[in-house]
Amino acid sequence: MEADGVINATAVLSLLPTILKKSNIIDMENVEKTAAHAKPSTEGSSLSNNEDFVGFEEDVNQIIQKLTGFGGPKQRDIISIVGMPGLGKTTLANKVYNNPLVIHHFNVRAFCTVSQKYDERKLLVEILKQATGDKSDINEDVDVVDAVKKALSSWRYLIVLDDIWKYEAWEYLQLCFPREEKGSRIMITTRDEKVAKEIKHRSDPYFLRFLTKEES
Repeated sequence: MEADGVINATAVLSLLPTILKKSNIIDMENVEKTAAHAKPSTEGSSLSNNEDFVGFEEDVNQIIQKLTGFGGPKQRDIISIVGMPGLGKTTLANKVYNNPLVIHHFNVRAFCTVSQKYDERKLLVEILKQATGDKSDINEDVDVVDAVKKALSSWRYLIVLDDIWKYEAWEYLQLCFPREEKGSRIMITTRDEKVAKEIKHRSDPYFLRFLTKEES
């Protein structure tokens, strides 16, 4: 029965755009614009959407709902995925990031890894390049904080910050993410529950479970 539930949930997600179009729940013109501006996956999101992904199908569905769910807050929100090292947080974030429904829902997307040691400017440059699709070098005198703000402004964006260790990293980066009420989302992964709770905005952290014996 559990397997059928996963299949049914996946089928519903795949049919959701058609259902919504017929129900006139969303503005399909906006969906088409979103698809036109959606950026392709980059090095930070290398997992293929067709790659085998065992055990976390329901987690994928739940997080996609948190990111794209109709009726959710229009204000910028943060979705935190919390779990022990090696549990699959990055794999899960990649799978969600590359899901077709997520791609079509957000106008602009970017995926970068923060880690324990990070360079704030390099992170912002990577986000800027992914957001704009411009891979050319960026001069040192460019104010990347302002440039990222402008690149994300007026769009519904999704930013993934993978493997955050400290709240201070978020405290700096979040200054670049506009707060317009367009349904933008920021998804983070962290091994530290305390960090997730400090970053929490509206949505509660999502705690990643261990695989069952059968799934393992």
